[in-house]
Amino acid sequence: MARYSNDVIHEATNWFVELTSGEATDTDRKEWQRWLNASPENRQAWQQVEAITNRFMGLDSKTSIAVLNRPIDTKDIKSQERRQVIKTLSLMLAAGTAGWYGYKQKPWYLLMADYSTAVGEIKRLTLDDGSLLVLNTDTKVAIDFSNQARTIRLLQGEIYIETAQEQDRNYRPFSVVTDHGTVTALGTKFSTQVKSKHSCVSVYQDAVEVRPCDETDNNVVVNAGELVTFNTAFSQQKQLIDRASMAWVNGFIIADKMPLADFVDHLSRYHSGILRCDPAVADLTISGAFPVNDVNAALTSTSEVLAIRIERYTRYFVMIKPA
Repeated sequence: MARYSNDVIHEATNWFVELTSGEATDTDRKEWQRWLNASPENRQAWQQVEAITNRFMGLDSKTSIAVLNRPIDTKDIKSQERRQVIKTLSLMLAAGTAGWYGYKQKPWYLLMADYSTAVGEIKRLTLDDGSLLVLNTDTKVAIDFSNQARTIRLLQGEIYIETAQEQDRNYRPFSVVTDHGTVTALGTKFSTQVKSKHSCVSVYQDAVEVRPCDETDNNVVVNAGELVTFNTAFSQQKQLIDRASMAWVNGFIIADKMPLADFVDHLSRYHSGILRCDPAVADLTISGAFPVNDVNAALTSTSEVLAIRIERYTRYFVMIKPA
């Protein structure tokens, strides 16, 4: 990416604001064309603005600019977040090549979230259409409901959904979009989790259709009692789900002779910091129902039934070792 002067950066972003506001006149567009043709630097800066805005995961230009220009309502924090994302255009243009590639590695897109949870938090929401949305620990989502479709962008973490039924004449498809593909509900209860290299969907009622990003003609229908893991290119073979896997929706981890290493892995998602299991006790098994909102209580309960000890080096670094 070329490095631009502050004036060109300011002009390019201002023209973007003007032209996508929905209020631009023919005169404005002619003025923009003259500015664009005035120098190669102007044209390159404009092309970069377009390239960057295309990465904003479906946030259309009119929405972006309406959010950017309207007065900030202190009651509407999400409008400030979206506004900040669009303003980041100037920073990315000014950063040059090294700055741009470094910035792409940061989770700037998480500013798009309409709802989020902290580590250890579970949040239940009723959406505008009446659907139930539950966010698991450390989760972020963006909601886009229109007259044509109901879309949830899962930016990070895991969600559970019970879709509301709509009348046939008013029916809008309900989809969850991750970095790896789209999950479309077929009147259902299901959960979706996104990780760095793949996403996973588990269906508890009815069915969903999974479409990986790069496989438009290879959709997979996942029925109740099944789960499937998929990346951008393909879906793996379907598996049967363990009903205990949705216990988190009610604030628990249900273990039935679960290896301690797996239990600690599940529990660590609700712990701020590092929670590790010594390999010497990794194969011990644990059974029971453990609250995820109190990791320390869950660890104490575990230590009372297994030959282990809990070593807390700091509140953020906890190890489970042989007793």
